[in-house]
Amino acid sequence: MLVRVYEKLLEREIHKVPKHIVVVTDSMGEGFLRLARWCRKFGVDEITICGNFQLDSFFFEGFRVRVITNEGVEVKDGSKPTINILTFTGREEIINVVKKIAKLVEKGEFNVEDVDEKLFEKFLTIKSPPDIIIKAGNDIPDFLIWQSIYAEIYFADIDWQNLRYVDFLRILREYQRRERRYGR
Repeated sequence: MLVRVYEKLLEREIHKVPKHIVVVTDSMGEGFLRLARWCRKFGVDEITICGNFQLDSFFFEGFRVRVITNEGVEVKDGSKPTINILTFTGREEIINVVKKIAKLVEKGEFNVEDVDEKLFEKFLTIKSPPDIIIKAGNDIPDFLIWQSIYAEIYFADIDWQNLRYVDFLRILREYQRRERRYGR
């Protein structure tokens, strides 16, 4: 009963939510399905789950799911938020983009002088920059390196299998408390 009252108080405090949340994990569980539902409730547009795990795209039934591997992207239609499941590191992504651009330069479709940030970003698998990266543990995550340059990083002591609504609300509250400077 007391937890429900606390959750209602936290809900009233939330006025600013991230558009794109990234979660770095080593395992998947029911907590991520609950996270997706809560993100839908608060209007989060996109969730990216990064890690080394196997997942059936039907796990997130009813959501728009993009399973992104080095071999390509598998898309399953559904409603928002979009859930990206990313199984390769940021370093691997940057190397893949460089190889794609190099092949196009070699074919004569671009000149070396044409290669800039804008062109590079066209080849990224996830284009939208995350607002917050949630990581259990103390290691700096090696995912979405290019896109996450201005993201807030939230280190949490969370058991993703048993993620609670109150944990999610605390993350949102912490996000809105931070002053986003975007490198300034």
